[in-house]
Amino acid sequence: MKVSCVSVFDNKETMPDDGMVSAALGNAAIIWDELRTHVTDNYPGVAGEWKHYGKAAGWTYKLLSKKRNLLFFVPKNDCFRLRIVLGEKACACAEADNELPNEVKEAIRNAAPYTEGRSIDVDIERPGQLEAIKRLLIIKYEN
Repeated sequence: MKVSCVSVFDNKETMPDDGMVSAALGNAAIIWDELRTHVTDNYPGVAGEWKHYGKAAGWTYKLLSKKRNLLFFVPKNDCFRLRIVLGEKACACAEADNELPNEVKEAIRNAAPYTEGRSIDVDIERPGQLEAIKRLLIIKYEN
């Protein structure tokens, strides 16, 4: 299922809380929590914050390590969009990585290059998708 990049939470006046996120995500809330816990347990100095990026994007939850953006979570109905931005060095390492699935490598190749890197979006619907994300985080963090 492909979803738009607009958050299910678009009202700037109402920052989402854990209950709202769980209700919107349904079964995907467990995956959301698992990934957040993984990142905070394995990467030093990680903090999360909600950010409203305007009416066209809505609320996004981002995880940062010492002001460095690690992941962006865009809550949807029954799933969430995960965005990770990789610099060119990290992209090259990901391409050479034997543990990443070919579809992830293809997404990196197809992502437009920007000054801050290549933005890769993945719609997260099932737990099995997290292994590739965890691997991308290692590559991003090391590069």
